[in-house]
Amino acid sequence: MIKKVIHSILPIVLLLAFVYVAAKINTSQAVSQLVTAQKSFIAGRPITLTFTTNSKTANASLFIIHTYGKTVVTATNSDGKLNFKIPTVYFIKTGIVSWYLIQDDTQTANGSFTITPNNTTPTLLENYLGPPSLLTGTDHFTMMVAIPTDSYDNPKENGTAVLIKDQFLDNVTVTEKKTKSFIAWKDIYSRTKSGKMLVSTECNSTDSKEFETEIKPSPSEDFTIDYARNHQFADGNQITTVKTSVIKDRFDNLVGDGTVVMFQVITNANILLKSYAATINGVAIGQILHPDHEDTYKIKAYVTGIAQSKPISVSYKPLIKTFKYTFSEQNRKITVGPVRSFMKQLVPDGVKVELKIFHKKELLETKIVETNKGLATFILLAPFYPKKEYQFTIKTLGITQQTEIKKYETN
Repeated sequence: MIKKVIHSILPIVLLLAFVYVAAKINTSQAVSQLVTAQKSFIAGRPITLTFTTNSKTANASLFIIHTYGKTVVTATNSDGKLNFKIPTVYFIKTGIVSWYLIQDDTQTANGSFTITPNNTTPTLLENYLGPPSLLTGTDHFTMMVAIPTDSYDNPKENGTAVLIKDQFLDNVTVTEKKTKSFIAWKDIYSRTKSGKMLVSTECNSTDSKEFETEIKPSPSEDFTIDYARNHQFADGNQITTVKTSVIKDRFDNLVGDGTVVMFQVITNANILLKSYAATINGVAIGQILHPDHEDTYKIKAYVTGIAQSKPISVSYKPLIKTFKYTFSEQNRKITVGPVRSFMKQLVPDGVKVELKIFHKKELLETKIVETNKGLATFILLAPFYPKKEYQFTIKTLGITQQTEIKKYETN
């Protein structure tokens, strides 16, 4: 029974095996071959890759990878060949392009080609200069960087000649530099004189615009100061001008206009005063108000953290030796003055007069008024000063006078 069954199904098994083998032969994988032999292309010129294939029914596409991006290109069939046109945005950019031929979801071929700059188009130049300012000397430099490209913004090949030019005063320097990693550069060192330096580049008859670098004076050297004044009296009104020598750097360049100079003043009482001024043509002129009493000013100037002067002393003589004062209206009104200056003229309005009020040597109050036409007046109202006697100390322009004890009527 078993033998009969085997003999009956054997023809069927053989038939199925034959059909399976035939199907495998009919669906064999498509084979394609690149016809385009060119491996290098010039940017901006159309690129088409052509393949031959043994399959007329397979769906074909070309997957390309470029530094610009990735995309898939579909084929156009012509005379049994597959033609793939590379998109414009890809063939205008230089670099290595890798491609993969896909047929029926299977990679059947792969390869790569190169796109080089187009040297037949006008050369473009990108330039960068920095820093835009330098200090005088031989240790500082600015760098000019030039990037020559074709009209499609592709950097030129390594070894492209670029001329880098710099001008300062009467000297023009031209240096040829070769591009490396797409750029050409030069370190342009400062000069010992301050001024403006001009820089430009040239490549393949294309010239750049003009760039500027300002060479500024180095930090200033120490300097001296002197003073001038109308008179030497301590009137609290006039101005003493303090002037620096011409401030220069170590290369004899004037410091830049606007350099701030601080004039520091120390009085006999160790009080610190300050005045500031900015340089014009290397010179700074500060102003210091005369003291209102005899004093000696020690003055020193600084360009903060950079340079300084030696100190000088300026003495001021007392404007007066003594002054008048009178009591009136039952000693309730105290008039100081008229206060007269060194030519017996009335002192300027606004001179401060200080009155200290004592009772039995105890300081009760200090009043300050300013002179008007040489006079200062104090009023002691009875409700505020009920004591029977007071003594006073009057001070002005550094001179102090003490009055006798005054009697007062009380209610």
